[in-house]
Amino acid sequence: MTSHDAMKALIDKFNVKPDLKNDAKAWSGSKFQFKPSDTAAFCIQFSEDGTLSMTDGEITDAKNVFTGADQVLEDIINGKLDGVKAFLFGKLKVSGDLSSAQKLVALLKRAG
Repeated sequence: MTSHDAMKALIDKFNVKPDLKNDAKAWSGSKFQFKPSDTAAFCIQFSEDGTLSMTDGEITDAKNVFTGADQVLEDIINGKLDGVKAFLFGKLKVSGDLSSAQKLVALLKRAG
């Protein structure tokens, strides 16, 4: 499995939970870029109704950019690795607002 596959599975879980979608309405239009160092980049975005979607490739208007090895990103997405610890130990790089990055991780963790 790749981080792309893990995110796709997480999005499927996320989008069937009304409480998560309701909480995510405040994030409408927010985009987050994921750049695995050894596989293709992808982006997730929240819509007005709180639905989460994913597109392939790179964008320029992301709220945050998460960069790391694909396995590290996959483990974070699957809940096997704490994102804060990965960041502190240099396994994950985050650009943009760190507060929004932490909130995103907490919201996505609830879907798992």
